[in-house]
Amino acid sequence: MTATQHTQGTHGGEVYRLARTLGVTPDAILDFSSNANSLCDDLTSGILGRISYPYRHYPDTWCSALREVLAEHEQVSPDSILVGNGSSENIFLAIQQLRPQHVVLLSPIFSEYVRACEAFNVPYTLIPCSAANGFACTELELDTLRRTQADLAIICSPNNPACVTYANMTDILHATQAATVLVDNTYSEFLWGLPEYDANRLAVYADMMREGVEVMTVQSFTKFFYCTGVRLGYSVASPDLTERLAKGKTPWTVSAFAEQAGIAFMANMGAYRERLDMMRELRTGFINALQQTGCFMNDRIFAGVNYVTAGLRKPEEAQRVYGALLAQGILVRVCDNIPGMPQGYLRMQVREKSAWLRLTQALQKLV
Repeated sequence: MTATQHTQGTHGGEVYRLARTLGVTPDAILDFSSNANSLCDDLTSGILGRISYPYRHYPDTWCSALREVLAEHEQVSPDSILVGNGSSENIFLAIQQLRPQHVVLLSPIFSEYVRACEAFNVPYTLIPCSAANGFACTELELDTLRRTQADLAIICSPNNPACVTYANMTDILHATQAATVLVDNTYSEFLWGLPEYDANRLAVYADMMREGVEVMTVQSFTKFFYCTGVRLGYSVASPDLTERLAKGKTPWTVSAFAEQAGIAFMANMGAYRERLDMMRELRTGFINALQQTGCFMNDRIFAGVNYVTAGLRKPEEAQRVYGALLAQGILVRVCDNIPGMPQGYLRMQVREKSAWLRLTQALQKLV
């Protein structure tokens, strides 16, 4: 359903629509609602500014040059990579081409998975993890997973918006009865430098799986490389599963510009990784400032890889807080419409200190 006036739509980051309704330019909105890595704006701007838009020829549907680069990064063969228009294209391809009879989703989870199931009339079961346990997958959820009959299981780790990177992935992967498991690794590059980074890769998951179970991952350039408008993502799977997905792909969904951008981003990966320590320091300061506002339950403020998700003391006032902040040109993400999320949580990107000071000062006035 299309959002109207000043209400939040399906996703965060709807700056263009809201700017039109507010009668301001997009740059006039301070956007905390998107999880893209805005602390690297200068890097991305410089990289994209050096690429001339290649308009003379059709794009390469299979992004062959980028596939080679990604295959080296993922330590797989190029036949295991399928590049798409953001991870969302590959999410829909997975449901379209696998045609599961039933899908089980460990939640909270990105809403496009549910939308894809509904678009293809595929029944699904959400298994929500509790905020009281920090959204961890406990024995209670594992038992439900064991008892849920499904042929496709979907897990997001690191999880958006729940902020948890599942420490017990072996238990989770063993619990599911599904023949195919999709792990959304969209935020995994933010784990660089931490032990969890090497633990969240396709080869590691494959070693954890029961015999005969297929596993695939989806990735996105959007978040880590701060390029939401470029639309670029990919999946990693066995060559056979990748070929099956590729048979449903519409030609030319990824522009030649996006492919060249992806190659350039990968070549500059080190520069982006160097910013992670700064981001983590800013996140600590941001959380401390959010605690001081009085708006949130302090035991419900969760640190995501590059964002914070926080539960309001008055959950029923989430839309009021959203509207009051938007009136001041500040955009946050209300998580009420994210599958599996409890009511009254806000998700906020980690930005520079001057930005989050403006947000926290505005929040203090709303108490």
